[in-house]
Amino acid sequence: MKNPMGKISIIEAADKMETTPLNVLMHIKRGLLQGVEIDGNWWVENKSLALWLAESSERKSQDVCASGCAGRSACSGCCS
Repeated sequence: MKNPMGKISIIEAADKMETTPLNVLMHIKRGLLQGVEIDGNWWVENKSLALWLAESSERKSQDVCASGCAGRSACSGCCS
């Protein structure tokens, strides 16, 4: 099936998110991504994916401290 305007397949979205198509479907079901099922195929809205990727990148940069422990270690670095 040809891509509907403004949408990509969940397989393409999974590749961009570095995850599985099943996880992309779970993101859609939880309302974290906007998607639609057309003729048995799931599609993700391009704008929704772009926003998720931007927010995900921002969260990752905030999660890692200067020593790289992401605040989950007793490294006595900046998080202590």
